[in-house]
Amino acid sequence: MPRYFDVRTTVLLVVGYGILAEEEDRPVAYELKRAIGSRGEGADNRSAVVVTDMWMLNQEMAEMFPAVAIGGPAVNAFTAQIYEDLPIAFTRDQRVFIQMNQDRGKRAALWGMDQRTTREAAELFAKDGLLDRFLELVWPRPA
Repeated sequence: MPRYFDVRTTVLLVVGYGILAEEEDRPVAYELKRAIGSRGEGADNRSAVVVTDMWMLNQEMAEMFPAVAIGGPAVNAFTAQIYEDLPIAFTRDQRVFIQMNQDRGKRAALWGMDQRTTREAAELFAKDGLLDRFLELVWPRPA
């Protein structure tokens, strides 16, 4: 069976391109990918794919996909591009940030002031209902 990526429902998990982001944020992205997969109810088109910020910024069709940036604006160019326009959904001590529009939109940013707080942001996103809310916004209900 050929694999395809539905631009409406395949969530891109975007990490920075570089040694630090690859080493620290990519494992966080794969944990989030597993969390999304568990919520996809086996549907082929409800999945996530991990990509780099350079892929995201250089592919015209990337803007059509729902996407979650992982890592702060200093290490992820996609986060740097979107974070000023996204409302803060959660913050702790100005060190942990979850940004997304909880009413509409298909972008989110999960980041912290270091690797530990970025991981914390992703864990909170997955466990405290914000991931579920994001997926409600980007995955249409089955007919």
